[in-house]
Amino acid sequence: MWDGLFLQFYSYQYAGYINKMEQRLSISEITPLTTEWTCKVQAVDKFRPRDSRDQRVHFQTIIVQDVNEEQVCVILYGDDIRRCDNLFELFETYLISTAKVRNPQPYSLHIGQFEWIVDRFTIVESIQKNNENEAPLPLPSRLSTISFADVAQQPSGVEVDLLAVVANCGAMQYTADQSKRFREAIVIDKMKKPLFVTTWEDLASNEGAELLRQVRQLQEYPIILAKRIGTTKYQGVTVSQQDTTQQSLSIPYMCKQLNYGIG
Repeated sequence: MWDGLFLQFYSYQYAGYINKMEQRLSISEITPLTTEWTCKVQAVDKFRPRDSRDQRVHFQTIIVQDVNEEQVCVILYGDDIRRCDNLFELFETYLISTAKVRNPQPYSLHIGQFEWIVDRFTIVESIQKNNENEAPLPLPSRLSTISFADVAQQPSGVEVDLLAVVANCGAMQYTADQSKRFREAIVIDKMKKPLFVTTWEDLASNEGAELLRQVRQLQEYPIILAKRIGTTKYQGVTVSQQDTTQQSLSIPYMCKQLNYGIG
């Protein structure tokens, strides 16, 4: 009898806990004092792991946004970076529950008022595109990109976001002193206006190699979203030589949502 009562009480308590966790909150509603929360988000930017300036902290930053397109930084540390390697894919939807919420650190990107720490105690659930009970979030509708025509008007060194089609991509090259590697590509906009893009170091080796594969081997023209890239005096754009960890290329980006055409 007592065992039955205990099990019934435990089941009631557990069900109440799950229901509490299922109370969805938006990013702006979540503070360091919020407990047992769940937020539905989409990963919109993912940086490579890096070290803080004093080399004491190894971390990775992911930017996520909710249905209202409010954004927050998700921070991973140490072993959690490997553990979450297959999570937070760009433009995929996730349910995050009870991450640690804190004020941004000096080495963090200050996207919002707070940032979230995801560790082994955090629940992160991937939402598949064919999920009938939980629909993924739609692709972002707000982009801070500039037109090709405006690139030429930007002062040298100003960082911009650019949405473009890759028309051609070159092989890896090296500076005269062999100290830096880079790769050049030609991108075009909807009006087929060309622009030179240069990727440096890790981006040239990784994303640049993928662009080369798609253009040369697959005969495809991927759409890319290049974020925080610097302008140059020759009316091209370059992924910065100094801090490539703060740059990103999303390949491909919203191909079915855009009316690009080549040929």
